[in-house]
Amino acid sequence: MSAFRRTRFAVAAAALTCGSALGLPAADAAGGTSLAASQGSSNCTSANVTTASNQAATPWEITAANAGHLTDADGNQLDGGGVKVAVIDTGIASQSQLSVAGGKVLSGESGGDAADTDGHGTMVASIIGAQKAAGVNGMQGIAPGVQLLSIREAGCNATAGNTEDAMADAVNDAVSEGAEVINISQDGYDADSKLAAAVQNAYDQGVVIVTSAGNQGDRDTTDNNGTDYGVNPRTYPASYQHVLAVGAVDQYGTVATFSETGSQKNTYFVGVTAPGVAVGGLLPNGKIATDDGTSFAAPYVAAEAALIIEEHHWTRSSDRTSARAYDVIKIIEATADGDGAYSASAGWGEADIQQALTTTINGGSNSLVSEGGSISGLTKMLGNGPNADGAAASTTTAGDRTVVKPYVATAGNREADNQERWAYIALAVGLLTAIVALAGAAVARDAARRRGASQL
Repeated sequence: MSAFRRTRFAVAAAALTCGSALGLPAADAAGGTSLAASQGSSNCTSANVTTASNQAATPWEITAANAGHLTDADGNQLDGGGVKVAVIDTGIASQSQLSVAGGKVLSGESGGDAADTDGHGTMVASIIGAQKAAGVNGMQGIAPGVQLLSIREAGCNATAGNTEDAMADAVNDAVSEGAEVINISQDGYDADSKLAAAVQNAYDQGVVIVTSAGNQGDRDTTDNNGTDYGVNPRTYPASYQHVLAVGAVDQYGTVATFSETGSQKNTYFVGVTAPGVAVGGLLPNGKIATDDGTSFAAPYVAAEAALIIEEHHWTRSSDRTSARAYDVIKIIEATADGDGAYSASAGWGEADIQQALTTTINGGSNSLVSEGGSISGLTKMLGNGPNADGAAASTTTAGDRTVVKPYVATAGNREADNQERWAYIALAVGLLTAIVALAGAAVARDAARRRGASQL
């Protein structure tokens, strides 16, 4: 049995010690360490992220989502009201912008479900449901109307939890608490029958599980028992059927090199991508911090799932069937910007929340379609990815090729990257101007020669 990793990202050691992406200390995020025992505050997420220099600025991913202005096809504003979203993580620190509607503590820590000594869970939850606080900071959740459930399953000071067994219990607890959506921003590398059964049970009851894909996409993965999982291994629960796995992209839509995908050998499992580079979220102290990782891409999509459920009024007890989970995941994947084609690194494309909310399905009916059924109004999904409607039309389509993940600079180098881009543009313009000038001079010289010759 292995420990889970929080899927926030940092350049770190090559070896994973028990892999803990959920409980992973920031300095060793890519490497991971076991959270079964207390690690101390220096390893907490809060101590290893960058506090935003401009607290009044809205994080870029929140602006990209158009939070606060999301509407259905009729122009009715949506905020996730009436939908319960469970965050299985390090906890959620209750504060003026974050309210906790309930939950469970499985990490052995004190303070109840509305506490978070690590900070990771609070950042994740704020992307989903933080309230806007004008004059305080620029943070706002994508679905601020949701009811947040906090399932504390790991953390830098955890004395329990952070295993497949604990994760399975956390999923079952979230379902029992009435969650319609579950966000899991952590992963492990070992398949586990109890966790697989918990995931299946959630799906059968219509609960949408959104998970981070993992951050070992560009490095070898070895745990502290010496087990080598290779580069870009399958992660769990992300690669289980009936789970929506989310990879990370930057502000330019480029897939982060650390974002895991699986492989042709061990199966591609990413459903969609979402902002996961230099994204902002609230710390337990109420300050906005920025960080990288598929951990923070998952809540972007979890919020989207909540908005879809609100839009279609799928919160009745009769809607707690597998059809609801199937339909929501299908809508998110089919309305992503991949136009129905699958690529290994980006899945079905980057999630497009507004497109998902304004796409009319089934002729405007809110009736649920059972798994495998056709949801009218959605783009056909063709390729090797999860929930595909069929094989890609030809070997030349995006659906059948593995897209090479391009390099993504760290958040701290983005300004330099922008300056470099403009420098290249300026150089190109200068060269073009010089070429035009030289060409003009040559034409004028030839014309003068012709005039001179005609006068002889």
